[in-house]
Amino acid sequence: MHEDGPGPGRLAGVTSPDRAGLLDPATHTWLTRHALPGARLHEVDPLPGGFTNDMALLTAQPADAPGPERYVLRRYRPSDSRVPRNTCAVEVAVLGRAAARTVPVTAVVASDPHGRATGRPTLLYRFVDGTPLSQVLADGPVSGEARGLGRAVGAVLARIGRVRLPHPGAFGDASLVPAPEEAVPLGDLPGFVDRCLATAAADGPLSGTDAAALRALARQGPRALAAVSGERSLVHCDFNPKNVLVERRAGQWAVAAVLDWELAFSGSPLFDVGNMLRFAHEYPPAFTTGFLQGFRGGNGRLPGDWRQLSRTLDLFALADILTAPPDPAYFARARTALHKAAAHRLAQAATDTSRY
Repeated sequence: MHEDGPGPGRLAGVTSPDRAGLLDPATHTWLTRHALPGARLHEVDPLPGGFTNDMALLTAQPADAPGPERYVLRRYRPSDSRVPRNTCAVEVAVLGRAAARTVPVTAVVASDPHGRATGRPTLLYRFVDGTPLSQVLADGPVSGEARGLGRAVGAVLARIGRVRLPHPGAFGDASLVPAPEEAVPLGDLPGFVDRCLATAAADGPLSGTDAAALRALARQGPRALAAVSGERSLVHCDFNPKNVLVERRAGQWAVAAVLDWELAFSGSPLFDVGNMLRFAHEYPPAFTTGFLQGFRGGNGRLPGDWRQLSRTLDLFALADILTAPPDPAYFARARTALHKAAAHRLAQAATDTSRY
């Protein structure tokens, strides 16, 4: 949703807005009669990055608007993912709950949560201008800039954590009342890692040594999950730089929007801390410092062993990435993160042993 959209010069005289064939007749009808009544569609372009759903950027002229506006159309595909994913109806409810607590999110325009009009669950929301945090970090901000950037992101994560749910668990429906029998959507970390390894491609890039390191780290899972078992905050569960849009406001960094809430559940913010800091070794150290300052300053709680807990909780995501990587470059980054986590765990174990 952060990609550059069509410029004004591309709007005039467009007679075939959907050159890529992204809109079937039922979806086109829903858009122009229900979601944006009377609107004229100028452009429909695919958006990259939709690994589990189909995304398109729409430029349309609403009937009551002085000029064209941009929207994102999200069409949900059936998912056989190892990680539970929220339905369209649940994601709409999560966005509404987050927005009510002043979390910067995209504004929902319309939804067809069960696909009764369009044939597939469909969500339309406003396009948000901003730059992906991943891009800003890759550009290598200087120390002061990186610290301010981290503070802004950490403060927003603390705000997300202040959204309280009835109890921990996955969201079964749009009521956002989690299933009480499921403390977190994934539960058994060693079992989840074993399932990931069992279903990984035989010719995949993960070595036996890597698999052993992953299993060894996963054995810390029961302790980590027990430590956060009673927490019931809103968890994004994919809170990483590619899903955070940032912008400059009055010379300061601010978060424009947190994107893609399809994995959200009720639990501990430490899941999101671990996610954001998974590749902290690639970022300016001042970003991590600022991130922790912003999180604490927003009343985010970090226990004494938060580093180990957050790293362990992030293994759910890391195991999924390592055994089904989207591309070789991302696998290499995830493998480095695995080795750093394993080295840290060995160092911690040595320190613990030396105390006795």
